[in-house]
Amino acid sequence: MSAQGTGVDPASLALTLNNKDGRFSPRNSLGPYFGMLGRNTPARIGAPGGETHLSLNGAPGTRAVAPNSGLPSGTTDLDIRVELTPETWAPTRPIELIGRWGTVPSRGWLLIMQGGTGRLQLSWSTDGTNSSGVVSPAPGLLPGERAAVRVTMDVDNGAGGKTFTWFKAPSLAGPWIQLAAPTVQAGTTSTYASSSPLGIGDQPGNTWMDLPDRVHGAEVRSGIGGTIAAQVDWSTAVPGATSHTDTTGRVWTLEGDAEISSRVPLFMGEVASLPSRWAPSGEDAWVPVEGAGILRRLQQGRKALASTLRRRIPSGAPVAYWPMEEGDTATQAYSPVPGCLPLTGPGLDWASADTLPGSSPLPTITSGATLKASVPAYPASTSWQLEFVYFRATEPTLLMPIMELTTGLSSWPRLRLSIGPSGGIQVLGVSADGESTSILVPGGSGSVAGQWNRLRLSVSQDGTLVRLAFLLIPIGGAGQLWSGSYTGTVGPLRSLSGLYTSTLEGTAIGHITVFSRTGVGVMDFADHGYNREPAGARALRIAAEEGVQLSVLGDAADTALMGPQRPQTLVELLHECAEADSGILMEMPGALGLVYRTRTSLYSQSPALVLPYGSIAPSLEPVEDDQSVRNDVTASRRGGGSGRAVVETGPLSVLPSEQGGVGIYDESVELNLADDAQAQPMAEWLAHLGTVDEPRYPSVKINLHKHPELIPAVLKLRIGDLVRLTGLPLWVGQPTTDLHLMQIQHEPRPRAWTVTLVGTPASPYRVGVVEDPVLGRADTDGSELAAGVTAMATTLSVAVTAGPLWITTASHPAQFPVSITCGGEEMTVTAISGGSSPQTFTVTRSANGISKPHEAAAPLSLTHPMRAAL
Repeated sequence: MSAQGTGVDPASLALTLNNKDGRFSPRNSLGPYFGMLGRNTPARIGAPGGETHLSLNGAPGTRAVAPNSGLPSGTTDLDIRVELTPETWAPTRPIELIGRWGTVPSRGWLLIMQGGTGRLQLSWSTDGTNSSGVVSPAPGLLPGERAAVRVTMDVDNGAGGKTFTWFKAPSLAGPWIQLAAPTVQAGTTSTYASSSPLGIGDQPGNTWMDLPDRVHGAEVRSGIGGTIAAQVDWSTAVPGATSHTDTTGRVWTLEGDAEISSRVPLFMGEVASLPSRWAPSGEDAWVPVEGAGILRRLQQGRKALASTLRRRIPSGAPVAYWPMEEGDTATQAYSPVPGCLPLTGPGLDWASADTLPGSSPLPTITSGATLKASVPAYPASTSWQLEFVYFRATEPTLLMPIMELTTGLSSWPRLRLSIGPSGGIQVLGVSADGESTSILVPGGSGSVAGQWNRLRLSVSQDGTLVRLAFLLIPIGGAGQLWSGSYTGTVGPLRSLSGLYTSTLEGTAIGHITVFSRTGVGVMDFADHGYNREPAGARALRIAAEEGVQLSVLGDAADTALMGPQRPQTLVELLHECAEADSGILMEMPGALGLVYRTRTSLYSQSPALVLPYGSIAPSLEPVEDDQSVRNDVTASRRGGGSGRAVVETGPLSVLPSEQGGVGIYDESVELNLADDAQAQPMAEWLAHLGTVDEPRYPSVKINLHKHPELIPAVLKLRIGDLVRLTGLPLWVGQPTTDLHLMQIQHEPRPRAWTVTLVGTPASPYRVGVVEDPVLGRADTDGSELAAGVTAMATTLSVAVTAGPLWITTASHPAQFPVSITCGGEEMTVTAISGGSSPQTFTVTRSANGISKPHEAAAPLSLTHPMRAAL
């Protein structure tokens, strides 16, 4: 499928180090780096040319601090502003921006960017200990966009409340755009005069969060739009300096890994090879270093991640847990909980039930099978919760015990859990001698056969009463609750067992879990494998679970809905997200982490770089081949239905070459989609990508040493950005073409710096935008010239061969001018008249530099017709 859906190769590094003094030899014990160099030593490469900024890539304690004297506090209103270029405006974890936020009791105020949503959050304290907070509307900033954000805090709005107003701007100079309506809260407030310094970056009084990559400046004002109390512009700082004096005379000091830099990160990875090489004469020695991005390591020798239930349940701190996902010859189930002995299950048919999306195969009950497990002793509590999953193909004919519990409850130390016909359930209390019984939870009704269910028993103390709640949850559906109570005392759950007859034969069971408290919902969503989870949200969740840094460029919620997550390696799961959404998985240039770029972030971009032909180094060689042609695409939902799209018209259609096509180029892809309804649109989208009648550009070279004016824009480029080539020569075809970047290669040398870009056509991602003057126009179904025209003619007679007529200037004057294309020539239509076909077009010729005569019946269309997005 398209390269956009399969991700990119790991970043790579190749450089040669002068090693005449042996300092880069890992095993040279006399070298200054002995014991510090080896496999997977972190390597970072940056390039000069960016604006000087405060770089905060680093560990906890990385920040710039300034004295707090003269800063507003108490009942003085606050006005806080920060300008930065983050890796993303929707980070995985919160990012600390600026504040006076020490350890208790020295909290003042703190501005952060929330994880996931990218919304801003202002926290403040009135007493240095307790804190309050307010969250901004979504800032609506593009991935990697440089911007300034601002919050004002009116501590007393004159109406018995406090008001917070949020803004964004291109820079600290403005203009400021307000984000929605102000947030008003009841009650006036104040800010504590914290003894902590003013800090940009990590705050010692806050749990460790991530840091902004590049900070350009910050301001703090006393009063809204009031007197400047602190104003730092890092572009005026000296690269490499350890301090900087701002415009108010306040001295900022760097701490931790903070640095003032004009370098822009190009590569962050790990050294894969560090061999020592030398000349036979001994006159020269060198080390050819090879490095790779984090994807290389993540792809090597990784085992599949466990099922979503197996991964999720331990996060709830159970006192006992048996996944029961053993192989088919097992006789017992291990527990990942320390000190918890295995569950024994002789007679169970292990690994025979594999249809629960959130689990690996589980055992089923056979006639005569038994089950037994002991719960480790745990600290005394007044409540506990038992939960497990099960499946019945048909309803049992009798109410039969599925599990019996031994507890410290009084006066019913044994509890018998039963399931029966019509979804009937029951909790029976049994005395210690087994002579007395009492129905504690009478059970319910509602057929649950033929589906996976979760059964949760909660027991808690309420005064003199023991309260029991029996919750039956059809997985993926809504649960039903039955409850009961009796006078007694809660004691711990000590063991569980089962002795089965043929009545429950074929019942699958697993993920038996015990918590020493109630209300634990860690199985929610994990039981169905997070079915219908957006691809971007899944990528963020999986990466966070594995401790891998990942950012999303775009809106994580505006991505394709996925089917259940099944056991695969981390990288396979992340690529699965990219394939389902047709996005891009790539690496961060400045950190050991990953970036997922959503499909929607690729739509209708403005150029990140405009390259005139004169700035492109020889040789520019567009390639017209069939490497990416796919005109017959079948997309299947894993385990479900499929859709097929066949392109039957056009130069790359399935028609044979003698009929104007290229023949059949078919492909079948299986995607982890949530619904069968997604398959057909995905097939059509992939066929759309596979029939773009444009060349690809495997090598666009730029000699930055000859065109230093391009350095700032080139250093900002990311995979998936749009690059526009202009002024292309006649033999290329169109004078302008748009490319999506799929690879960026830097070759810095002592006196030269070459960048090579690899691009694919960006035009298929130019999608319709409602009411946009260019992208919001729908084309006719067919139009052609009713008569031939010369190269200089400014009037066209246009016949509509299918569909409605073109709109006219008289009926829709605001819709003009409009761009059309005929025979490769773009024309600007300034007026259309005529109430029937043919209609008369008044045009300005050669909008793209091409002017030529056109014969009658030459087809024409909108230059940028509306294309529906996936």
